[in-house]
Amino acid sequence: MKTHDVWRLRLFWCAFLLYLVATTLQFTMLTEVGGVAKVLTLARYLSFALAGVKILWDWALLGLGEGGRWSLSREAIGCVLKYVILGGVTLLAVVTSKDTLPLFVLVLLLASKGVEVDDIFGIALPVQVLVLAFVFFLTLDGTLPDLTYVREDATVRHSLGFTYPTVVMTYFFFVLVWAMWRCRKGISVGSGVVLLALTGGLYYLTDARNGFLLSCVVILVEMVLGQRSRWEGLARRLSEQRWCRVLCRVVRFGYEYCAVLLCVLLAGLCWLYPAQPAAMLNSLLSDRIRLTAQAAANYGIHLLGNSIQWVGYGGDVDWATIGERYNFVDCSYSLTLFNYGVMFSALVLVGLVLLGKRLYKQGNWNHCFLYLMVLGCCFIEPRLLEVHLNLVLFAAAPILYTCPKWLEGRK
Repeated sequence: MKTHDVWRLRLFWCAFLLYLVATTLQFTMLTEVGGVAKVLTLARYLSFALAGVKILWDWALLGLGEGGRWSLSREAIGCVLKYVILGGVTLLAVVTSKDTLPLFVLVLLLASKGVEVDDIFGIALPVQVLVLAFVFFLTLDGTLPDLTYVREDATVRHSLGFTYPTVVMTYFFFVLVWAMWRCRKGISVGSGVVLLALTGGLYYLTDARNGFLLSCVVILVEMVLGQRSRWEGLARRLSEQRWCRVLCRVVRFGYEYCAVLLCVLLAGLCWLYPAQPAAMLNSLLSDRIRLTAQAAANYGIHLLGNSIQWVGYGGDVDWATIGERYNFVDCSYSLTLFNYGVMFSALVLVGLVLLGKRLYKQGNWNHCFLYLMVLGCCFIEPRLLEVHLNLVLFAAAPILYTCPKWLEGRK
């Protein structure tokens, strides 16, 4: 590998890991310590600048020919056009919503050019585990407060140093996904039992039901995949049946367009609410359907986005005061639509559909399953664009930075 290639990759790793650590710590009570919040914000902007330099460096190399002479190649022009379109839509969403998250996501994804997705999972995993261990240690030490929330049935929920109990379980779910992404052939029964015990322990402390159920599903399916040798022959024989091939086509369509189908489902439930079965599902999903329908009525849906003052429980235990003003929408798909508008949301959905097709063509069914689980998690948690958690987005990065085929060719 050439020296400049090494330094380009180092730029990305510095930007990504700085963003990962800083953003994770922003979800903890460490932000209440004097000056820490400003340092973490500066760290995020520094990561943005480093990623921007990496993107410019990558683009400049597209025009570098033999002998070190530079000229404006068709590929460089194609990438500029693509980046301008993506950047324009994203900037409109940022300006109208007054939220920089979409811009951070786009820049980090574009900066990942030349980096293997598996390497991102492999390096992020131990770093994130160390950060979480650091937060837990500070909480046990008493440096960070362990905010506790009490349900109506007197169940005590611990935040373990984070701003809200569900945050801990959500981080555990995504770390679990990262680890399983690396285990291409599933896990052993023993490993599964240990992970289930750890998941149960976190559930006991946080009472985060949805995250607990999603994590259990991931672990159990990975245990089944780990026993592939026992059922692979049966699966092969079933795949030869005509009815099974038809079923596979239906399942493939549902898989590739899962994000779109989830949005349609959410819209239908909001339209039906408070009638059944929307009311029943709303109860199971901890009032998420009602809050989404309420937000649609109060703030509307805009083409380019909207600046909304969301009020949630994170970082505050005064339920009585916040309860009167609570309006936060947990579903990622509706939150993206309310904040960033129809145009940006459509871009995200197109990207997710293309990502689903890309993963299916690669033929790694474990990755396909984990992708579905992430989409399911984002239906109940606002983590779709949290690129420090949803690393699956990096699998879609080549769709963003690849030059359009019709513009490829000689200089």
